[in-house]
Amino acid sequence: MPKKNFYKSLISMKKINNPFLETLRNKNFLKIWGSQLLSQITVNLLNFILILEIFQQTESTVAVSLFWFFWSIPAIFIGPLSGTLIDLWGTRRVLILTNLFQSLIVLLYLSATSSIWPIYTILMIYSILNQFYLPAEAATMPSVVPQKLLSSANSLFLSTSYLSLVIGFGLAGTLVRLLGYQIPFILGSLFLILAALLVWRLPKITFVKPTGRLDTSKFQEFLSKLIEGYQFIKTNPTVLFPLLLLVFSQIIIVMLFVLGPALIVKILDVPFVRIGEAFILPGAFGAIVGMGLVVKLLKKIRKRYLIHTGLFLSSFTLFSLVLILPYFSSFFKIIGQMGFGFMAGLSFSLFTIPTQTLLQEKTPLDLRGRVFGVLGFLVTIVSVFPVLFAAAIGEFLGERWMILILAMIVFALGVFSLKGENVLKRFYRA
Repeated sequence: MPKKNFYKSLISMKKINNPFLETLRNKNFLKIWGSQLLSQITVNLLNFILILEIFQQTESTVAVSLFWFFWSIPAIFIGPLSGTLIDLWGTRRVLILTNLFQSLIVLLYLSATSSIWPIYTILMIYSILNQFYLPAEAATMPSVVPQKLLSSANSLFLSTSYLSLVIGFGLAGTLVRLLGYQIPFILGSLFLILAALLVWRLPKITFVKPTGRLDTSKFQEFLSKLIEGYQFIKTNPTVLFPLLLLVFSQIIIVMLFVLGPALIVKILDVPFVRIGEAFILPGAFGAIVGMGLVVKLLKKIRKRYLIHTGLFLSSFTLFSLVLILPYFSSFFKIIGQMGFGFMAGLSFSLFTIPTQTLLQEKTPLDLRGRVFGVLGFLVTIVSVFPVLFAAAIGEFLGERWMILILAMIVFALGVFSLKGENVLKRFYRA
């Protein structure tokens, strides 16, 4: 083979073997990906600032838990029905309108500083619009990306979600200190306008001809798929086992999210605006290290061993945050904060990646969407009341005791991960 032809074939092989690069060459994907990045950064940035405002006004974990409550309620009641309206209106129109309306809504926060209740009201309106934006975004993907590149496109979207969380939460405190409370909301409004402009030139897609009425068959289809996915999960312990671990762990993460301000300010004596440098950025670094470590370790050891390790390390980190770190001297406390933040991120990767991989491997391809849909729906609907309960107990017993209780629950999950699947199999055989 001539050398020139050899290099041509080598280049073509590289293109085939790099679906991420091929996806990034897709101009329509870049538009919707950029829109997602701007939207997610805005959500996480402003949510952090709002939680800071609520906690500073009330110093109450219950008030912070209500933030999660009002954010979640639209997902439970509107989420299942929003797909029908998206089909009627078209995804491009929904993406543009939701971004533009949200850009106006975030400006309302500028006048909602004297009381926390207007914040909750505006938050719920924003969340209602988000129930249309997120499904429209997901429904647009297959129309702008070839089927062979969908997995790489979805991976990039997932990575962006985590990246925007780190950027939003990690830099929010710094922006507040440098620019004050109002400028980030103006920036967020501009980000959302830019997000609308990015999707403005996407192809027009309407899945059904508008009829002027709501087709209830969509909701019936949702319920039937939800029940089918639930039945599959219920009768397969190898799927139920990792799914239960993920559901309970996500609920605990939300509880920590609610208890976090009190933990940081009252127990660790760290200004809340410095949470980014103290915990979130070290945690993100730990998660990145954990991702690389998991990829290497999965070639040598079984997934369940990494799951055990991640859970027990998470439990140790939580115990240490309330029993060890508060008693460090000032210099070592700063080092300890970054160290324990790193361990929290590392343990998250050690647990989450193998558990999700195990769930994917044990679920047939044609049922994965429903199983992960059930997972997301269950996390939202099951976590609302435990979060409120944890916040109330935290105020009654003290946040230190509530963190210790959560640490014991995580330790119990680690024990369950050792024997849980075998216990479930024996239960089904009984």
